[in-house]
Amino acid sequence: MLGSWSIGKKDQSANGSQKEQDAIESRPTGESGESDKAAETLARVLRCLGRHAIELDHLSEEEIEKEFERWARHVLVGAQIGDGTKNRDASPRRDWGALTQFVNGHRQQEKSYVTRNLQDMRNVLCEFTNIMGRTFVEDQETDQQVSNHLGQLRTAIEDGSLQDVKQALLAVVEGISALVDERKERQQQRLESLGEKLRVVEEELGGARKLMTLDALTQLYNRGALDLQLERTAGMSFFSGTLACILIVDVDHFKHVNDTYGHPAGDVVLQQLAKRLVSTFPRKTDFIARYGGEEFCVLLQGAGEELSQRLGERLLDAVRGEEFSYQDITIPVTASIGLAELLPGETVFSWIERADRALYRAKDNGRNQLCLATENVGVGKKD
Repeated sequence: MLGSWSIGKKDQSANGSQKEQDAIESRPTGESGESDKAAETLARVLRCLGRHAIELDHLSEEEIEKEFERWARHVLVGAQIGDGTKNRDASPRRDWGALTQFVNGHRQQEKSYVTRNLQDMRNVLCEFTNIMGRTFVEDQETDQQVSNHLGQLRTAIEDGSLQDVKQALLAVVEGISALVDERKERQQQRLESLGEKLRVVEEELGGARKLMTLDALTQLYNRGALDLQLERTAGMSFFSGTLACILIVDVDHFKHVNDTYGHPAGDVVLQQLAKRLVSTFPRKTDFIARYGGEEFCVLLQGAGEELSQRLGERLLDAVRGEEFSYQDITIPVTASIGLAELLPGETVFSWIERADRALYRAKDNGRNQLCLATENVGVGKKD
């Protein structure tokens, strides 16, 4: 997912460094060496800020890094911020005031973004605590009312006539039934209220993903990151009712690829498939991970079975439509997909298991296809 971008940055950095060195060497001999060092240090600081910037609502990490890179080149060689060109003046002027305003403004935006989202998280946690507290108190009151009804019935049984017992029993049944209905309604209202607040911060889970570990080969998220995200998504769906689907993608006959073309070729196939996964599922909330070996898992939050199936078929078209290659060798590759939508209250284990059974089914039916999860699907042999 990040491989091609990283390669592009290395090439750009190499070209930029040569131009910067040429500009530094072309400066007049009387220019202070200390000033050169200061400029170079400032440029490194700007690039560091760009690489580790926080993604904002209106700017991606890539866009932010490019902005800081433009200012770094402005400091080093006097490149204009507007068009990326270099001043023709042998001693170009730097706009230190504009640079100060840019850095200060960006840091203020980051602070505002972090403060706002931290406050949102605090509000949700606070509301969750309040809801749980009210639930405990209200349920205690309900239990007390049930006890009172049962006490009235017991008194009627001990001291009253048969008619009194019948009336007391009818009153108890009606009273407890009303209490049960009220409790259900309260619980539903609490879940809806909490779910609405959770939706506000749901997309912030994407930010948490950046702290997770990547798979070294594909630069996608690894199995540990996937397991954590699946748990979070399942918990979020329980409270907010948000749809979610997983697709397990497996390269067909991958052992044959390794045996025929060699393991380095197999690694390249996985890397190329990873890039097609990223281009097929580009949303911030789409979570793509290497599940293990030649298997990948795509977690689609906010997507139902119908949309996820269309996207899965689009991935299969991308695999079929463009050849995989290693050096000068063309490698025929197909893939199979198992798709499962998260059921209400379902565990992550069951969810993954249903998607895996759907993948087995796709393999048993001839591979190079997508199958939806169904109940009572037999398990076949996967290759």
